[in-house]
Amino acid sequence: MDRPGVTARIMKIIAEENAELVDIGQSQLHGYLTLSAIVNIPSSSRALRRVLFEVNELGVRCEVTPFRAPGPEVGHPRGASLCVTVLGPLADGSAASRITGFMATQHMNIREIRSLSEPELSGLELIADMPPGTELAPKQLLDLRGAFLRMGMELGVDLAVQKDDLFRRTKRLVCMDVDSTFVRGEFIDELAELVGVKPQVAEITARAMRGELDFKQALAERVKLLEGLPLDHALTLLEKIELTPGADRFVKALRSLGFRIGLVSGGFTVFVDELKRRYGLDFAFANELEIRDGKLTGRVQGTVVDGERKAQVLKDMAQVYNCRLEQTVAVGDGANDMHMLQTAGLGIAFRAKPKLQEVAHMSLNHHERLDTLLYLMGFDATELGF
Repeated sequence: MDRPGVTARIMKIIAEENAELVDIGQSQLHGYLTLSAIVNIPSSSRALRRVLFEVNELGVRCEVTPFRAPGPEVGHPRGASLCVTVLGPLADGSAASRITGFMATQHMNIREIRSLSEPELSGLELIADMPPGTELAPKQLLDLRGAFLRMGMELGVDLAVQKDDLFRRTKRLVCMDVDSTFVRGEFIDELAELVGVKPQVAEITARAMRGELDFKQALAERVKLLEGLPLDHALTLLEKIELTPGADRFVKALRSLGFRIGLVSGGFTVFVDELKRRYGLDFAFANELEIRDGKLTGRVQGTVVDGERKAQVLKDMAQVYNCRLEQTVAVGDGANDMHMLQTAGLGIAFRAKPKLQEVAHMSLNHHERLDTLLYLMGFDATELGF
């Protein structure tokens, strides 16, 4: 069992007995300590004898074996490192068995495994190296992600693959879509219901999803149907806003970690600006409804926030907050989030349409809570205080 001073007592002997500490690694799992060290011990040194006596006194089980010289392949450039995140029911071992077996067939050497959850095992992070000299081209990485995604669907777990590089855990900026991402449902559908035109709006949305209309056309046609709706009637929807489960905790955790967080929506400023105010977000961009005499005119004014505009907002906010695009995260669920997710350092498709999942860096399909995304960003339950 781990306790203070175990490592210190062994290191003290190595220092006193003129041994050379070549390398050391230590981990703790449910209170149990595992300590490994490579030590160069001169023939005249008493270090080994003293260490064996010391661990016996400490009640620690110790194994000593000669360290074999590495083969010629060791020291060559290591292949690309990947982080594979698994979220879902893992206690029976079946998902872990299937996933690690697949990684073995891809010649991925698992270097580190970290539990993300407690007390039940529902999240794992596996750091693995590709064969020496392997450089993953974008197409190869996309194919690998696709294979993991299909496996996750079969196993009922969420699987994400990303490069384990300098930027993986140095994210600083998060841009989120609003409808069906930060909040449940779609504001334009709720507005349409107030006017009695929800079926017509739904049909236009379906045409856009089929590719028969682009976002700007679909937006214009749907907003036209809202003409005459009193603004104060529309604002009653603010009392009915239902956040996606875990959204408030997601924002709170990110703010405590110093992230900049904002909303980029194809919806409307009358709602998105209020969400920004309520949850202390750093920025919010959405479409502005034209209003005259207290009523909606059926038109939008200003720059339309479509897919390309969303990606540009992400770039602009990265400049404003002085961070690289590799340090940005984008979260969305629809086709108009595609450019934004592709532009971000980490693009996450949240319970998204298949078309978006094809281009996202990772997808979350089996979890409804938005704060689950924190695990995909490399944080664990202990760090977050969950």
